[in-house]
Amino acid sequence: MNKLRSLLAGLMLGLLSLSFASAQDAQPPAEQASPALTDLKALIEKVGAKLRAGSSSAEALAPEIAEFDALLAKHTAKNDDTAQIAIMKALLYVQVLNDSAKGRELLAAVKKDFPGTKPAEAVDSILAQMDAEAQAEAKLAALVGSTAPEINFDWSTRAGLKKLSDLKGNVVVLDFWATWCGPCIRSFPKVREEVAHFKGSPVVILGVTSLQGQVHGLPGGKVDTEGDPQKEYSLMPEFMKAKDMTWDVAFSTENVFNPDYGIQGIPFVAIIDPTGKVRHAGLNPLDPSADIQGKVTALLKEFNLPVPAAKG
Repeated sequence: MNKLRSLLAGLMLGLLSLSFASAQDAQPPAEQASPALTDLKALIEKVGAKLRAGSSSAEALAPEIAEFDALLAKHTAKNDDTAQIAIMKALLYVQVLNDSAKGRELLAAVKKDFPGTKPAEAVDSILAQMDAEAQAEAKLAALVGSTAPEINFDWSTRAGLKKLSDLKGNVVVLDFWATWCGPCIRSFPKVREEVAHFKGSPVVILGVTSLQGQVHGLPGGKVDTEGDPQKEYSLMPEFMKAKDMTWDVAFSTENVFNPDYGIQGIPFVAIIDPTGKVRHAGLNPLDPSADIQGKVTALLKEFNLPVPAAKG
């Protein structure tokens, strides 16, 4: 769901692994990676162990944060290896401690203190992604409680569906997805369960995608549909059958990463009440804490609509 988290996680692993590989490739086989990278790898392993144990607060990670400072004091060369220590500390604040202000301060310092290094060159793209995510989160916060932004549909398995507002009067679960999205596909059993649970109730579960220029997951493999919308539309029933999708799907005119909904990653679920207002957004069907079934049931009760009988 979170593009920035994925970006930073990939960057942390990528920068570290690439530096180790480069160091090993550039040196005779008998030599090891630089002392700075060796120390950093050991520190990252300590951080990882604490995170796996559920210790992710600033207080819990205080010894490791202090160790970052100690490594920077120990390794003073202004090169890629030392710069990685500095940027990993910054990313720890951004990604794990959720301290954006401190993270930005440390990222700016990397750019200033280690000019010309690969980590310094990565700073601007990290900051740009942080800005984009902050804007999306602000939009998401403002979205809840407001009228759902209109979505126009060019094709749907639901007869006559042309726009989101056509569904007013129902509790609408919008599940934004794409055929290439692995987490989306993994969520299908859960979505299928919700469809079965709310059968007979005024609940519409709608998978919203947009033209992607390709269709993944078909029995014959990926199919190129670039420039041919009708071909992509025509392949959707086959895809749905292959994946046992028991809910309707619609192609929106708007991109699946719809900025009006602050979507930064998929799957992304928004729940619209019968009056057309957004009541929940940014839910991940793979996350048990999303409790989509509970949220939909609460809305049905709130609007005095039929609620599925409790399973005995």
